[in-house]
Amino acid sequence: MAATNTSKIVLPVEVAQGILRKAQDNSTIQALSPSTPALFKNVENAVFTKEPEAQFVGEGGKKSSMDPDFKYVKGGIHKAQVTVRMSDEVRWADEDDQLSIIDAITDASAAALGRALDYGIYHAVDPSTGEAAPSMTALTSGATSVTATADPSKDLDSLVESVNEAYNVSGIALSKTWANQLRKIRVAATGQRLYPEIPLDLKVGNLDGIAAATSNTVNGALAKAATNVLAILGDFSLIKWGIVRDLGLEPIEYGDPDGLGDLKNLGHIAYRTEVVYSWAVLDPKGFAVLKAASA
Repeated sequence: MAATNTSKIVLPVEVAQGILRKAQDNSTIQALSPSTPALFKNVENAVFTKEPEAQFVGEGGKKSSMDPDFKYVKGGIHKAQVTVRMSDEVRWADEDDQLSIIDAITDASAAALGRALDYGIYHAVDPSTGEAAPSMTALTSGATSVTATADPSKDLDSLVESVNEAYNVSGIALSKTWANQLRKIRVAATGQRLYPEIPLDLKVGNLDGIAAATSNTVNGALAKAATNVLAILGDFSLIKWGIVRDLGLEPIEYGDPDGLGDLKNLGHIAYRTEVVYSWAVLDPKGFAVLKAASA
């Protein structure tokens, strides 16, 4: 939607040694699931539905064969972009070393693209609008759902129990809401925290022996329709993702790249950062999602 205010964007008069930003959420998937090389094409991933088993063979015994069964899961290509429009005077300011605003734009855009990975895979939501993203299926829609109770420790046990009979448990992604709830739990006899190593950010920590990372992307804070998601636990190796193209930061000096008016006419410059992701969730049933009870 085009903005109605096309007045000149004004730079701050003075910024002391950089720009202070609030802590940025980023991708728990990047923290818990390693990326794999990706090509610019839709790739089908073969997944065992029936794995072969070994046979013990006695001396002179016959060897039999087993026929494994497969299903195929197609990975999709998804482009994400961030465009930031500013006064063209920002270039002079950076040249004079008065502002580090270009670096701040680069860092903030990279963080936004990281968040987009979680929003796309977990929730199938476009973070810029909070609306459903086209041609995406949310991992949370196919995962096993667990309803939260008044006892977070029991909820953690329920999450693990709903997954680990058939799948490995390699990690848990925490919303900040649930991380805060778990952090408050203390041992009655000593006052010590029950989960002292729980992470409050993306630095991978530990929750009861499970690798954990925390971000507001888990509960989809930018989604217009509340997801009620508190945590996602499972085998994060089932998320196959990679970067097909990392297009970096592109200065745009001409035209109308975002529908807000001609850059030269308004004395603006735009900075655009783009990345092309490829991802597939091989089996959403390898995950359990803790959700707050609906009101």
